[in-house]
Amino acid sequence: MNECLMKKEGTSKAASEKLAQENARLRGDLLTIARRISHDLRTPLGSIINAGEALKEIMAEKGLSPALADSLLNSAEETFRLIKRTSFVAKASANPSAKEPVIMAEIVSGVLQQLESHIVKKRASIIEPEAWPDVDGVSVWLEIIWWNLLANALEHAGESPKIELSWRAEVKNFCFRVCDNGGGVPAANHAKLFQTFHSLHELDSTRGLGLSIVQRLVDLQGGTCGYEAKPDGGACFFFTLPANN
Repeated sequence: MNECLMKKEGTSKAASEKLAQENARLRGDLLTIARRISHDLRTPLGSIINAGEALKEIMAEKGLSPALADSLLNSAEETFRLIKRTSFVAKASANPSAKEPVIMAEIVSGVLQQLESHIVKKRASIIEPEAWPDVDGVSVWLEIIWWNLLANALEHAGESPKIELSWRAEVKNFCFRVCDNGGGVPAANHAKLFQTFHSLHELDSTRGLGLSIVQRLVDLQGGTCGYEAKPDGGACFFFTLPANN
């Protein structure tokens, strides 16, 4: 009886060690891919951008429309941003950062400063609570989460939008919300808003990565995210973080 139990425990330990080794290998592969994407693709993309800028100058000298060069440069720059964001999330997934105390007020203030020109251009009104809670999280991840949610509201809430930022304390979590008075999101699209990365290969998956990045970074910090339609119109995106112990 004891011999059988020992064999079973030995098999279980071997299986656990094998799983740990496989997880370590996969994390290493993911980190390598992230680095290769970031480094190897940026070099030829930089050459394309340089060529596009040179083409634009030549066309300007000849009095030709720069539309073709502008289209090339815009596509290259969008690809550059996509590479940067994808590489960042891959690195975060492969090698998660440890959570530390974060002053959320500083994170939100910094993001609003980054988006200031866009806020002015859209003539948006931003409403904030009087105070923000301190949380346990990863500062750079929280900055990216807020940036994506605010940029999303500014892009889709129409002209002169009213965007309200808020939070509430729940039993075990803090819930943070970004709500606007735009047209909202059609009910048929709700389930696909926070598209997980392993589903992006599907033909009907969302084109943008912003909310997918939000979903992954929130998940890595032990929280959840989602969408709620406002009864009077508009959209509310939210994410939660575990409350401080």
